[in-house]
Amino acid sequence: MLSNLSVRHLAVVDDIELSFNQGMTSLTGETGAGKSILVDALGLVLGDRADSNMVRHGCERAEIEASFNIDANDSLRAWLVEQELDDDDQCHLRRTISRDGRSQAYINGRKVPLTLLRAVSERTIDIHGQHAHQSLIRSETQRELLDTVAKTKPLLLAQLHQAYQTWQQLQTELNSLQQHALDQTARLELLRYQQSELEPLDLSEQNIKQLIEDQQQLAHASQLINAVESGLDQLYQQEAGCAYDLVSSVLARIEKLRDIEPKFNTIIESLNSAIVHLDDSGNELRHYLEHSDLDPTRLDAVESQLSILHNLARKHHIEIEDLPVHYQKLCDELDQLSNLDTRTIELEQAVSNQRNICIALCEQLSKQRQQAAQPLSEQITQTIQKLAISGGRVEFKVTPLAHDRFTETGADSIQLLVSTNPGQAAGELAKVASGGELARISLAIQVVTAGTRSVPTLVFDEVDVGIGGSVAEIIGQHLRKLGSTQQVICITHLPQVAAQAHQQIQVTKKQHNGSTYIELTSLDNTQRIEEIARMLGGVMLTDKTREHAKEMLEQAQN
Repeated sequence: MLSNLSVRHLAVVDDIELSFNQGMTSLTGETGAGKSILVDALGLVLGDRADSNMVRHGCERAEIEASFNIDANDSLRAWLVEQELDDDDQCHLRRTISRDGRSQAYINGRKVPLTLLRAVSERTIDIHGQHAHQSLIRSETQRELLDTVAKTKPLLLAQLHQAYQTWQQLQTELNSLQQHALDQTARLELLRYQQSELEPLDLSEQNIKQLIEDQQQLAHASQLINAVESGLDQLYQQEAGCAYDLVSSVLARIEKLRDIEPKFNTIIESLNSAIVHLDDSGNELRHYLEHSDLDPTRLDAVESQLSILHNLARKHHIEIEDLPVHYQKLCDELDQLSNLDTRTIELEQAVSNQRNICIALCEQLSKQRQQAAQPLSEQITQTIQKLAISGGRVEFKVTPLAHDRFTETGADSIQLLVSTNPGQAAGELAKVASGGELARISLAIQVVTAGTRSVPTLVFDEVDVGIGGSVAEIIGQHLRKLGSTQQVICITHLPQVAAQAHQQIQVTKKQHNGSTYIELTSLDNTQRIEEIARMLGGVMLTDKTREHAKEMLEQAQN
């Protein structure tokens, strides 16, 4: 429940602080005293949009703080822990609004985005403004009202919303496949042609590399063979003056003199080594000639293959070395497109399955709505008949729609039908009810359905406008009864309603040194008699008016 609200420098508010008790609290005061600004402040600290014009004249910043007792609010406590905003089982909100338009929000001293303030609001307070009845003529409002009572929101509607989103995503993907079917067919034909063109060729990296090397070697085959033959001849084969004979001759002469000159031993070793290397080189040259594939006539075949590959590479705007990777990509894409029909069938089945899930949820939703509609209609009917619509009747009509017309909120047409006179057929709320009747019906609905809401605090901002007399007393009794299970804060001009409150706070507008501000007073019993007498009799109060006020308070407390 809301325990404290402090407001500084907001509109006509200079610096005020309010403490709220359990039960029903009424805020009263003259018209224009500033009662509703307190509801505005509460809305701001719970995440409503702010306007820099709301900052009090002459001040740089407005500040609103609210504290909540969360001892019995398990939902809010768990949420604070989940968001890592828990602090010794307290929930303290703070909102600042600067004149330059900046706004800051805090929960338990930690800076947070406004969305988190709104999340706290959903778990703490339900505010009904003085024009709430105007939204009741909207079909969306009527549906949400019935869903609240039918308790479909926490589970069924959330499941349907998720299932509906999934169904739409699958349907969008299927539509995309079907819309591009012609383009994909043309692409498939192109890929098949390109694959048939490349498939007969050996496009392995190793083959392409070998072809390039072979082409380079074959293009210089004559030079290579001439060089090898000439080298072999000079090293071994010419009759006079070959390198091997010359080195061998030098070695023979030196070896004969090694006993005379010991220093020749090193030279002899070097010459022996040279002869060994000459042998090795000669053998390698002979092997090259015997086993090389340097057939000049084969050059044409290699160059023909390379020409084909170069032409294909240019056609696909790539280098010849990239052909293997490119061919694999073509094959992969062709495989994917070849499986297009299979994917389409899979998607069609998935769409159908998801649609059936949505329809099943819609049927459950419709069943719960229909089960809740009749009892709710009867309760509201009983209440409006006590609110000066004696022959009135309310009916929630739930009409299931065709299965192909479901949305994320179900497959029902929900209408709030009303008859305000005996014997009159029920019709659409907007066409049947007058402005005053609409306000009373709205108030009856709020009173009847308040107990179905999980939030601990209900705020009613002058929702009793246009109601008076015994009807106002009945409204006050209903609100007081609600106060036994939930905290009720009611801004009212009606003494019959104010008298039913457990706590009454008077709002007064005052002026000082040319500045306007509001003052709050938590009234004791004597002060409540004076305030309710004022609400009954206006400016000139009489003893009879005070007696009437005292009697109203005494009756309310019994």
